[in-house]
Amino acid sequence: MTWMEKVSWRLAERIKMDETPYSIGQLAHGIEIVLLNIINAVALLLVSSFLQITGEVLLVSALFFFHRLFSGGVHLKNPWSCMTATLILMNAGGYLVKELSVTVPPYAPFLVGFGIGLAFLINYRYAPAEHTYVSADPNMQQRNRVIILNCLIIGCLLSLFLVEYAYHLAIAYTVAVLTQSVLLLPVSFQIVNRLEKNI
Repeated sequence: MTWMEKVSWRLAERIKMDETPYSIGQLAHGIEIVLLNIINAVALLLVSSFLQITGEVLLVSALFFFHRLFSGGVHLKNPWSCMTATLILMNAGGYLVKELSVTVPPYAPFLVGFGIGLAFLINYRYAPAEHTYVSADPNMQQRNRVIILNCLIIGCLLSLFLVEYAYHLAIAYTVAVLTQSVLLLPVSFQIVNRLEKNI
């Protein structure tokens, strides 16, 4: 049992009441997820501030995780591997946004439109991906699918409008949705499965 599991278990034992419908194990698991998310957020802020891309990373992360709520995607089983992957992906995304936002290229609307269009096609084909935090209920999956596709259509139109006025926002949205979309592809699941078996 890891130190985080021990802490989560002790906290669950303290807050468990007789009328609580959840077991100590369920409460401990929920507490562990909250603690991991806090650690991830702190690590993300520390690394991005060291790299001087905090604003970009926060923007990409917020957009990425909003879409991930509805679309799901590949997920690493080990929490520390997940944190490492999150740090790499979000900081790389933030760096990309910072670099691409320096000057607005003449082909910017095409770049944004193509990126979000590709994300739409991937989501149309693969979203929502099966995962523990994405409901397996067909009605909920259809609802999530409609939400994510509508978000991408609205996001694309808004991003194309923002190219002239706030290019960094349009690029941040494009980077975030493309990153999330790549994590829906079957090849992403295969790569993660192989990595987890070999490491």
